[in-house]
Amino acid sequence: MTESDDNAAADGEQVPGGTGELGDELVPSASNETSDSEESEDDGQQMQFLDHLEELRWRILKALGAVLVGAIIAFTVSEQLLRILTHPYEDAVRSLLHAGDVGPVEAVTRLVERWFDTGVVDSPSAIRDPDEPLPLSRQLQGLKVMTHFFVQIQIALLGGFVFALPVVFYQFWKFVAPGLLTNEIRIFIPVIGLSVICFLIGVMIAYWLVLPLGLRFFLGLEPQGLPMTSQWSVTDYISFVLKLIFGFGIVFEMPVVSLFLSRIGLLTPEYLRRIRRYAVVAIFLMAAIFTPPDPISQLLMALPLLLLYEISIWVSRVSSKRVPATG
Repeated sequence: MTESDDNAAADGEQVPGGTGELGDELVPSASNETSDSEESEDDGQQMQFLDHLEELRWRILKALGAVLVGAIIAFTVSEQLLRILTHPYEDAVRSLLHAGDVGPVEAVTRLVERWFDTGVVDSPSAIRDPDEPLPLSRQLQGLKVMTHFFVQIQIALLGGFVFALPVVFYQFWKFVAPGLLTNEIRIFIPVIGLSVICFLIGVMIAYWLVLPLGLRFFLGLEPQGLPMTSQWSVTDYISFVLKLIFGFGIVFEMPVVSLFLSRIGLLTPEYLRRIRRYAVVAIFLMAAIFTPPDPISQLLMALPLLLLYEISIWVSRVSSKRVPATG
């Protein structure tokens, strides 16, 4: 009896204490299961992250492919696009040639009067032929062997981006849509259309308003009566125009971004009012980035940006009222 009790006690001590063979087998197996589950979770998160990167890579490639196709199409009509981009310069030169010796302020004033009252003609010389050839000293100059080719490439790239805008926004939508909530998806679809519309509005304002004003101001600054004339390079002119047009298209997305962030609850009109002083500084910095390095072009972009910021506050206030209260 004593030996059997001692054996039973010995067996009982081995199992609970984990010092016997059975206990030694159980403890390591539990720790191995825990480590295996943690490793499987880490592997799953890593695979999910790699899947997102792969998805992003394909979306970017498809967007770039659309831009490339648009650039090829734009390159085939680059001559027509070049005539469109140089038309404001030719119109400004003819206007100043017929107006005579006028300064920059007078040149801008005449243009504004022409916009608001097209029936008023200052003098018979103001009637000009749009097909009238420019003087040789006023024609845009190609200073390098491949100037015309590089100009066509610049025009094709920007034109391709404009043509591919719907596809670019669609690929962006397909990437972010799986992570959005239902109310966010509902607002994101019209935001894509508004983004394209606002970009085109910015492009048209830059082409029809800002560019003619800027060209007349710069041409009016040239000294009169001196034995000198300025000959503009076609490369510099096209770079100036494309940078101005693209910059206006980008900054006109501000109300759309404000609308989207306000509808999903990440932006409030109170916050926009509170940071208004910092936004003014940021606006002038942005105008300096997206425009050529001269104060007139920066001012012509900064003023619409300030107006767009105030519009963004109003858009945020209207959009915030429609956000359902949580909790």
